[in-house]
Amino acid sequence: MLSFVSALSVNLIASLAGFAVDSARVPAENANPPEVRVMRTGGSRAPATIERTVLQTASRYLGTRYRFGGTKPGAFDCSGFVRYVFARHGVVLPRTATEQSGEGHSIVVGVDSLAVGDLLFFRTRRGAATHVAIYAGDGRIIHASSGSRRVRYDDLMSPRGRWFIEHLSSVRRIIEG
Repeated sequence: MLSFVSALSVNLIASLAGFAVDSARVPAENANPPEVRVMRTGGSRAPATIERTVLQTASRYLGTRYRFGGTKPGAFDCSGFVRYVFARHGVVLPRTATEQSGEGHSIVVGVDSLAVGDLLFFRTRRGAATHVAIYAGDGRIIHASSGSRRVRYDDLMSPRGRWFIEHLSSVRRIIEG
């Protein structure tokens, strides 16, 4: 059965967060996106396959405990989790969420603009991009959550998901076709 969230519009996310969105326009700062540091291994797989395998890898660590500074399967923080998962697929990312928020290229928030494997960055009291999650499709993210002290999925349309909608600061695409 399809989730209610599968019909979720990214415009809805942006409007709930108070962003003015025009998905038909690309901000001038994104006119020439930086070069993407993506290294692929294991031959030439289709991008959709890489995105799905990244998500499969991430889901293997559901329930792994959260620890600030954690970078290994024994315990992860948000950016350590993202870095570890992408590294399993030959994608080299920096260590912190703030550094990761400069990788790939920015995605203009608009209807159906999110793709599985995109990185969503959230502002906290520590800064504009200090939490990161992987978009899992159907309005869900997977991340190492300090609040629940483990790697988990969160539904952006749930009461807990409202925090993520309100604190979304940017979206970056790391894997390109």
